[in-house]
Amino acid sequence: MKTVWQIILEQYRYSRFHFGIGILVALLPALAGALLLGVSGWFITAAAIAGTTGAFLNIFVPSAIIRALAIIRTAGRYGERVLTHDATFRFLTGLRDRVFSAIALGNERGQRSGLVLNRLTLDIAALDTVYLRLVVPLLVATILALLLALIWWTLSFQLFLVGSVFLLSWAALAWVSFAKADNKNARREDAASDAIGLRATDLIAGRRDLAIYGGLIEAARRVSNADDRQAQAHEALEVRSTWLTAVSTLIGQLFLATVLMATIFGAASAEFGISAAVGLVLVVMALPEIFSMMLPGLAGLPRIALAARRTVDRLRAGNSSLPVDQVRGNDTAHNVSADAIAFDKVSFRYPGATGNVIDGVSFEIRPGEVVALSGRSGCGKSTVAALASRLLTPDQGQITLAGQALNGLSEETLRRSVTVLSQRAYLFNDTVAANLRIAAPLASDGELWAALEMAALGDRISRNAEGLQTILGEGGVGLSGGEQRRLALARAFLTHPGLFILDEMTEGLDERTSKEVLDRFHSHRGAAAVLIVAHKKCELDLADRSIDLRALQAASGGAMR
Repeated sequence: MKTVWQIILEQYRYSRFHFGIGILVALLPALAGALLLGVSGWFITAAAIAGTTGAFLNIFVPSAIIRALAIIRTAGRYGERVLTHDATFRFLTGLRDRVFSAIALGNERGQRSGLVLNRLTLDIAALDTVYLRLVVPLLVATILALLLALIWWTLSFQLFLVGSVFLLSWAALAWVSFAKADNKNARREDAASDAIGLRATDLIAGRRDLAIYGGLIEAARRVSNADDRQAQAHEALEVRSTWLTAVSTLIGQLFLATVLMATIFGAASAEFGISAAVGLVLVVMALPEIFSMMLPGLAGLPRIALAARRTVDRLRAGNSSLPVDQVRGNDTAHNVSADAIAFDKVSFRYPGATGNVIDGVSFEIRPGEVVALSGRSGCGKSTVAALASRLLTPDQGQITLAGQALNGLSEETLRRSVTVLSQRAYLFNDTVAANLRIAAPLASDGELWAALEMAALGDRISRNAEGLQTILGEGGVGLSGGEQRRLALARAFLTHPGLFILDEMTEGLDERTSKEVLDRFHSHRGAAAVLIVAHKKCELDLADRSIDLRALQAASGGAMR
């Protein structure tokens, strides 16, 4: 449960004021509710005794106290909802940004983006209960328990002893919930949920081929099996929640019965009055409701702990791959556009792989030079491109840009200096202008049209009545494959980088379209250096020189794959 405590400490450090004020305001309705029952019970009993004995009773002060407590309880409940949720949402907003940044800067290659997004969404949603369902109820219950113990101590040692036993019983229940969290079933439920999402997506996306080859029934059965596993794990967690509720209720009822007996004996021995005895019993009646507020958090603790561990691991992974100044963007580099990129004995291995994908690779690209990286499929060309753009970080060796370590540049500076064009350049369900301004948010309409003209797409977009405000479908629906590639090229021109990386940019395009895209790129790339992951002859023809990655690794004594 260390990661849960880490999340709690992170929220405390994020905003001590909002963290503390939420707990303080949450304490008000709990105290007011318990006192309201106690004072009301005392007042009604004292009024009854005064009525039968003719004794004087000041009814104005107790009446005012009861009204005040009722107002405090109502206002406190509203304030608690507002302030505790505000504290939670403030923290989660910052946490979500940090986790997204960690994923962007860390190493998530090899994982399906839908799975990563689904886990991130569910984990952040689970963490919103840490403060609301764990921290606040537990601290409120603890503070209330200490205050009651102090009151019992002043009234009767016997009452203090009885109360302490049952308060410790609730504390033991909370501790056991922490120590014996059902992490196994929480992991099973999460794994089954991921399997349902992935298998259902595959079933929908591949339903045509599955129907043709007779695989629909089997695919549907696999989704159903994952659903059954999730239901079984969820049921086990629900049983745990039911047991927690049952034990807490039992403690509350035994406590009430024991305090009732203790107050009867106390009143009989004149240790305190009958009115006070009734008030004490009614206060105890309010305790199970107050202490039960922590049960949802304790019941969901296995899921919370799993989400906390994954979140903390992601934050560590994102930050560990980058220096602190890089994360914060404190570097002083501003323009590396005319400098070369160099690999010095760089090696990289994917997690779980038995060997390095690239091993001991060394080469450099001089300013303005166009270099093609060739080799058979699977030899590591795309890995080199990912390393050069810091989408991956090397296990060994160093990559420098402008003589500076690539890992020493801030994200902002790096993305101004290196632009990647691949066959999978993504276009969003938005306007043409919005898709272009991803690269240059402050670009004017004139600059956007100029970039489209350089990519030979100006005429095509101008034929639409909406022009730059033409809406594209998800993934660029509305444009042909070649037009999508040219729009991505126009977006790249807006960055004015020092290094272009072309990773199979013309893959899937016919020869004429490939040549047109490459010619446009070459004409308008300016003085930027270019690294091309090359397969086609037209790509190799564009280069000043070519590097065979397999031969390069053989020459350096590295692995050949």
